[in-house]
Amino acid sequence: MHLNRKNTTILSVVAGLGILGTILAIVGPKKVINQIATLGWDGFGFLIVSILGMFLFWTLAWLVIMRGFEVEAPIPLCFWARIGSFAVSYLTPSMHFGGEPVRALVIERESESSYSRIFATIVAERISMMTALVTVIVLGALFGLFSQLPTNTLLYLVLISLLFVFLLTSLILNFYKKLFLFTRFLAWLKKLLPWPEVLGKVEGIVKHLEQEINMAFGQHIKHTFIALLLDLIATIFMLLRPQIYFYFTQGRIFSLIELTMLFALISVLSSMFWITPGGIGIAEGGLIGIFALFGISGSEAVAYSFSVKVIEFFFVGVGLALLARYGIMNLLFERRGKSEN
Repeated sequence: MHLNRKNTTILSVVAGLGILGTILAIVGPKKVINQIATLGWDGFGFLIVSILGMFLFWTLAWLVIMRGFEVEAPIPLCFWARIGSFAVSYLTPSMHFGGEPVRALVIERESESSYSRIFATIVAERISMMTALVTVIVLGALFGLFSQLPTNTLLYLVLISLLFVFLLTSLILNFYKKLFLFTRFLAWLKKLLPWPEVLGKVEGIVKHLEQEINMAFGQHIKHTFIALLLDLIATIFMLLRPQIYFYFTQGRIFSLIELTMLFALISVLSSMFWITPGGIGIAEGGLIGIFALFGISGSEAVAYSFSVKVIEFFFVGVGLALLARYGIMNLLFERRGKSEN
């Protein structure tokens, strides 16, 4: 069987559902349902507020960067474009990436700015968001040094934190110092591979994009810094999700060290192991291991995952409906068809 994108996605869904089915058989579906029922409508309400707050401040951070780049777009459209982007990334088994071009297409249709400039604002905002996430992950690793986590778990967390810091620092230095590492890499490939014309065109596009992104760390550093602060607030909303859930189901209040460690481990899980659409199966299995470190049972971990997923799937549906309205879904399928042919 030819493993194109469609077949790979189908296989990942089947594998994820198989893993999820096995997990439910082990922890017991009735226990999971009972755990979700204890959350109550007020608990669901606070979870919804936390996810809406995350989207809101992500959008505000992106708007600040767009203002720096002089990209004008209606605020409501930016909010819905952000959710549309989230929907595609959520369903793409690629570590929460994949929806960025979709966001740019939505704004391009309502803006006079070029696609490359809009996409540059998205890349700059993603770097800002990653900086906020890495900041909290590193804090989690530092807090872990003073906690009683198992040595192996702490070692992996520290190593992964260092990897995140290295990658993020490389990206920021690339754009701030005008290193143009991606352009240089493509120039090297152009000499090595037998497609100099195609790679030459890609090299020109990437160079222009890197020059645009450099503006975020050069001419618009003030806007980028404000965006980082807003992304940190969005990260706090993400940080509070386990606290909200387990407060309403168990009355449990995590310490700051526990909450930060939870966020760090969950962020690593969703960043490095999002290899099935929606994280099906993988997320539940990972959360069982993570929450076990804090004395939380497997059924409770799966119930937490399902509770958050129900809300996220609602926003995924809204995002896909928006993309269909703007004709982006048809455009994506046309491009996919051409690439697979």
